[in-house]
Amino acid sequence: MSVRFLLFSGNWENEGNFHLLETEKSIIILATGKVNSSKNLQEQQIGRDYLKEKKSKVKVVIINNTNFQNIGLLVDICSDLGVSIPIYASFHSKLIISYLFPSLKNRIIIPEKNHEVKIEDLSLSFFPIGSYLIGNLALAIHCYQYSFYFVEDFLFSNLLENNLLFPAKFLTDFQQFLIQKKKNTYLITSCQSMHWQNNNSLFFATQNFPEHVNKSLFFILYDFDWLHILELLEIMRNRGKTVRILNEEFNLLIGKVLSEDKLHEVIKNSTKKDENEIYLLVANPEDIRNKLNDSLDDFSSEKKSNFHFVVGIPPLIGGEVKLAGIIDYLYTQSETITNLSKKEYLNLGLSFYDFKLLIKLLQPSGTITLQNSYKNEKFFNRLPSNFLTINNGYSWDFPTNKTSQLRGKKTLISLEELLVKQRENLGQNGLLVILLIIEWKEKKLRLKTIKIENLAVNSMLNITKLENKINDWWETKLVPDIKKSDPLKIIKKTVEKRVNGLVRSYLNLKCGIDLGESLFLLFN
Repeated sequence: MSVRFLLFSGNWENEGNFHLLETEKSIIILATGKVNSSKNLQEQQIGRDYLKEKKSKVKVVIINNTNFQNIGLLVDICSDLGVSIPIYASFHSKLIISYLFPSLKNRIIIPEKNHEVKIEDLSLSFFPIGSYLIGNLALAIHCYQYSFYFVEDFLFSNLLENNLLFPAKFLTDFQQFLIQKKKNTYLITSCQSMHWQNNNSLFFATQNFPEHVNKSLFFILYDFDWLHILELLEIMRNRGKTVRILNEEFNLLIGKVLSEDKLHEVIKNSTKKDENEIYLLVANPEDIRNKLNDSLDDFSSEKKSNFHFVVGIPPLIGGEVKLAGIIDYLYTQSETITNLSKKEYLNLGLSFYDFKLLIKLLQPSGTITLQNSYKNEKFFNRLPSNFLTINNGYSWDFPTNKTSQLRGKKTLISLEELLVKQRENLGQNGLLVILLIIEWKEKKLRLKTIKIENLAVNSMLNITKLENKINDWWETKLVPDIKKSDPLKIIKKTVEKRVNGLVRSYLNLKCGIDLGESLFLLFN
């Protein structure tokens, strides 16, 4: 009676969660998130191939919430399976999925709270749980001698007291949800951006806003950040102001979500001109720049110059580069910009104290943690649980407590196989390995050593000349704006991107070489 947890993506920070639980008779898809970079695309394809091969075992898709990290591959996977696999989601998640993916609307089943759902050898139950995401569900899966609790993006308390995000009588009802747990109980959860404090509040972030004469507030938020969307409406309701939502589709969606809520009055007349009007643009991380461009095109240059832009979009897809690009673009429209994106008040991560309470209530035998859980070692040693870390492309077998690598028809390519493949290419496409040894000296990032190895790149390439070129670029084009206070991960990504662009352009223009791929390894 084996049970396996299979992870195709979700171990890295801010990437799509794609994982499932498999028994002898059934497969439950727990998350269908999409990786929005080249990293781990192969593991995701292996996951899709795996589901195609075993589609007769796939019984249900679970949508615990509509965070982009959990639903990005939903349409693709439903298409891969080729049959009407039911989707279990909350009432509010159904509204949002119908807004995002209209073709899936009729597949969605809304489960009753704490009502048992029997699926082959599995017993499922659902429970609404507090979150910065509307309609968040916790899931319990009972099978054989095991219980698995899948809980994502949860918040147990916050300054905003709204029943849409924080169900009433949480603790009493949650204990009822835990009653059926087996002796061997496991928690599956993400530990994204874990922090000590739980002071997440747009009110704190904006309470000291300067008053600008003739300036109109223009907020920019992500469409999964319901906590701050609703808090903004609450703040403006108390100030007697209206909010005009610039995304028409989202305006229709939030009208349905708030149809019976007091906050509806803040937006119900937002199509009418109002001197006290506040503007709000809501978009997803993938297309927020395009939505911003389209929205601002509807305003005159004079009107745009009178906007006070308030940006509250954490650096997720595309990271710091995308966020910086948006800020730079806004400065071309107005001189007044407040960037809250990296403020602790807008942190959408997991509170240590909420996590500790969950573990105390659940008392799991083990906890499977995702989303760069290795960063949270300083938290884990203070928590009473055994933490299991699984890499992308691996599965965990519960009877044996062993991990195994998942391989599809297209196996993961080892480094040795990659080098052989590149050496077989006698043309101009190939691989460059650039080794950089760097150090901080007098508050500047200095390049100590550079070494370049070419694999299957045109043998006429002058390596010494290229190394000298990178040395010349270092202070003027590669690191002039990098500060010692910047996170190491951001520094690496910035240098890699800039080196990659400059090297590829140089080889193309000066040497006629079209470099297919570059690999950079940086050492501090």
